[in-house]
Amino acid sequence: MKVIARDCSPLQPQPNAEQVAWLQRLAKSVCVNDLVIPFGDTKISDHREDDPIVYCERDGTWWAGRYVGSLSYEGNQLIIEPRFGIATLRNWLFEASSVVVTESPGQLRQDESFIVQLLASVWAHGFVEAARHGLPALRRDVSTKSSTVRGRLDVAASIRHLALGTGEVVSVRSEKSLIHSATDAIVAAYTVLRRWLPDEKWLPQRAKELLPQLIAVTGNRPRVPTKAELDRIRYTPITAGFAPVAELSRQIANRRGLSTDLDSNGETKGVLLDVAELWEMYVLSVLRKAATPLMVKHGTRERSTSRKLLRSEVSAQEMGLLIPDAILFKHGDVVQGVVDAKYKSVHPSLNAPYGPQREDLYQIAAYLGRYATGSNASAFGILAYPSEPERNAASYAEANNPWGLTDGKRVYFITLPHQPDQAVAKVRNLISGSD
Repeated sequence: MKVIARDCSPLQPQPNAEQVAWLQRLAKSVCVNDLVIPFGDTKISDHREDDPIVYCERDGTWWAGRYVGSLSYEGNQLIIEPRFGIATLRNWLFEASSVVVTESPGQLRQDESFIVQLLASVWAHGFVEAARHGLPALRRDVSTKSSTVRGRLDVAASIRHLALGTGEVVSVRSEKSLIHSATDAIVAAYTVLRRWLPDEKWLPQRAKELLPQLIAVTGNRPRVPTKAELDRIRYTPITAGFAPVAELSRQIANRRGLSTDLDSNGETKGVLLDVAELWEMYVLSVLRKAATPLMVKHGTRERSTSRKLLRSEVSAQEMGLLIPDAILFKHGDVVQGVVDAKYKSVHPSLNAPYGPQREDLYQIAAYLGRYATGSNASAFGILAYPSEPERNAASYAEANNPWGLTDGKRVYFITLPHQPDQAVAKVRNLISGSD
């Protein structure tokens, strides 16, 4: 059995009774965090939302969540394709990371080509980012036998050798080396991806320059390390970025999610990519180009102010974590705006008759209340949604911008075009008009 869906969309056609029973078991039993590979440097455990892979609405309609990819469960398969198409995801990924996703080669099957392309692009981007300061050369102990000590003396081993009359002692010295499990995993993943995507246009030039140095150490067919072996690696602060790349490489090298072949043992396998995270990266990149002269900071990295909504007057303990996707500053430290990227529709629906969902309205109001404090009455909030090409008219929420809060602050709802230059122009016009 195979169910094909599109992310953040109702299943078409709706599942039959057998498929419903299977989807219910899948939704209950499969942990999304076991399958999701993040686009950026955000750890899976740091995801602010735990959206389901598939779910059933109150009216009985089955929907796919915010992920794309494929997985097998109980010998059956679920494939979730991007609702805006692979070309749109190419635009977002290139804008967010300058990584180009090329067209898929002819030998890839249609239902799996998009996940291979995206996975290869995520892997290549992660590798290049991790290697900004060089390859993952890690320190390891190297033993040498010689008549002189080089490093620290290994007393026990030296006694044994001297007893044999060799006249040599054993010493141990620490040296940097590329011979370790992370390097094996990276090269093994590259070997698999190159087999699936032989045209290496998907590979950035920087990666093409660095990979031969790793292959010279590991050979063309290194052994794929286990997760336990990768977990034992002690990275330095400079090489810490290779930890998620090595784990992703291990998964790719084991072909997790790269094939639609079903697992005969019924084990859950697959790879899901979080499109909502990619949308957030796209929105942030657009903001940085459009918001000048305002300074744009990523909400998860902004440490200059408390990110909790409430503070106890008795114990000083805080609760209510608030992390907007972006904070806009003017004059250095004055919050002018907060922005949250929403990978959902802003058009009216059965559960949201005005378009925006109630929890999103509460969220942006809380962000403004916590971050845009003081006398800055001109502060504003923006909820950024992807435009839906099939919709000819603006949504009710966007058509009636701006929306005022009781303290004078304003909230804007905006749908962003999938072409970066058009999105930048639209955000720039909105921000300039909000002054």
